[in-house]
Amino acid sequence: MPARLEILRSLVVQGAADPFAHYGLAMELRTQGQWQEAWQIFEALLQSHPDYVAAYAPAADALVSLGRNEEARNILRQGIKQCECKGQSHARDQLQAALAAIG
Repeated sequence: MPARLEILRSLVVQGAADPFAHYGLAMELRTQGQWQEAWQIFEALLQSHPDYVAAYAPAADALVSLGRNEEARNILRQGIKQCECKGQSHARDQLQAALAAIG
């Protein structure tokens, strides 16, 4: 296991409630092409912190990489709703573009 991944896993264990630690781990797994595990971390993160808007696009990307396009579209739609609730129009626009790209 690469040192970076090991450090991130340790941070998740130490700061289990910290959404950024989970996000960092999921992003590293995604970077390494470990799509299934990345999705599992993103899924848990979004269940516990649905307002963590930054996680929606890479979570959807992980699902697309797994061939789960309909689930990816649903995740993006959830993210768009969160952005609208939080007044984050720029993030909403990015998620809408990602949704359009999936088709």
